Amino acid sequence: MFDVNISKDWIDAIQHRCSVRRYTGAPDKAQLDQLGVLCRKLSWQGVTIRMFKGPGLRNAIRGTDVYAVIICKKGTPAEMEGYAGEALVLEATAMGLGTCWLGGGFYPDVISKNVNLQTDEEVHCVIALGKCGPQNPVFKRRTLEQVCGKTEAELASIGNWQKEAVLAARLAPSAINQQPWKISVDSTSVTIQERGVLINKYAGIDRGICMLHAAVGASKAGRKATWRKTDDGYQMRA
Repeated sequence: MFDVNISKDWIDAIQHRCSVRRYTGAPDKAQLDQLGVLCRKLSWQGVTIRMFKGPGLRNAIRGTDVYAVIICKKGTPAEMEGYAGEALVLEATAMGLGTCWLGGGFYPDVISKNVNLQTDEEVHCVIALGKCGPQNPVFKRRTLEQVCGKTEAELASIGNWQKEAVLAARLAPSAINQQPWKISVDSTSVTIQERGVLINKYAGIDRGICMLHAAVGASKAGRKATWRKTDDGYQMRA
């Protein structure tokens, strides 16, 4: 589970990724082809990602009609959806495209018809994709101390890969910016744990996004992440 080949381009993409709702156009064919290849690579372990062009997005998204649908088999951990979907988001960002995770910004009936949704499948989120102008992301995130109880210097004293993993995880997007995770760190691991939030419908997906960011951070430090399920979250060793 959670075995994704991390692109070095995603390291910088984490710093530039932001939610975009106004676009200047849809991705071109070459970009769509490149993203389609990645979608096929990410489609496993109960998750399938498919690209569509046409109706399906609500009016909150303007200027593009291209989106990726994350289809999951019932019973698949929601973290898998977030992990695979954010890999697509970071790849699109590295290509210069804008993206936006959407939990309610699409028409479910249209999406279900487009993907020919089966009785054992569900769609919780789609991702809008398109061309956009320069973005100046402003990350309103909890402090490192709030996230993991440690300063950057304290993290560095534990290990460089742990520090980079937490710094990247802290920048992960989440539904209404609830950041439904807390992170514990020791000399051998980084654990993404559940944190109670007011609205938890997308909390599992959000934690999966956070986990992908942590894996990218570990990759920046030259480490490959492996994950295992724990009683209250997921633990990464690298």
